[in-house]
Amino acid sequence: MSAYVLFFGAAVLLIGLIGLVWYAWFTFVRRSPAEQEHERALASLNDAQANRFSDEQLTQVPDTDTAWQTMVQRGNAPPRRTKRRR
Repeated sequence: MSAYVLFFGAAVLLIGLIGLVWYAWFTFVRRSPAEQEHERALASLNDAQANRFSDEQLTQVPDTDTAWQTMVQRGNAPPRRTKRRR
């Protein structure tokens, strides 16, 4: 009889521990809509900064073929996501 009580107690303790860990993780990863929008804005800013030219590239005048290829590549690129108004 004591083996059943011990097993039942261990099972309840294990289930309680799993529930506590799940609750702690859920509260840790939960984000408000304002935090999500802030993270999207930061990601957009990082993407824009990653595509910047260096100072050395800006000071060198490109030849016409390179300039034309750059314009064609940017024209064929998918449009950037814009911020939606609510």
